[in-house]
Amino acid sequence: MCREDVSDRTMKGERVLIAEKSTFMRIMLKTLLEKLGFEVLGMAKDGKDALTKYYDLKPDIMLVDVELDGIDGIEVTRQIAAGNPAAVIIMLIVESPDTPEVIVEAVRAGAKGYIRKPLSEGEIEKRISSALERS
Repeated sequence: MCREDVSDRTMKGERVLIAEKSTFMRIMLKTLLEKLGFEVLGMAKDGKDALTKYYDLKPDIMLVDVELDGIDGIEVTRQIAAGNPAAVIIMLIVESPDTPEVIVEAVRAGAKGYIRKPLSEGEIEKRISSALERS
């Protein structure tokens, strides 16, 4: 798939589910994604809510905070990918000394990509486009 195809695809309103424990980050992500042309189907604040909403809403893309309460983001990803290996799940990761290990664990769990926090519009667009190309 060429870059233009990915851009066309995102402009058609890919449906996104946001699983992020911070209320501020959920709202910021929703605003940025809608600005980029995505349709935000819903938002989850913890792992259990994320799994329930994923199966109820069936999003095209899911952004998952690695540090979700209850069931963490890695386990959410693992459970979804076990049933749907083609799921486009992108991890949201806070930059820390452990970041490389977390990224490897997320990819092994089934994530198609990651976005480091703090977030930027350009980084979000680039990482989602890249994940869509691989799916």
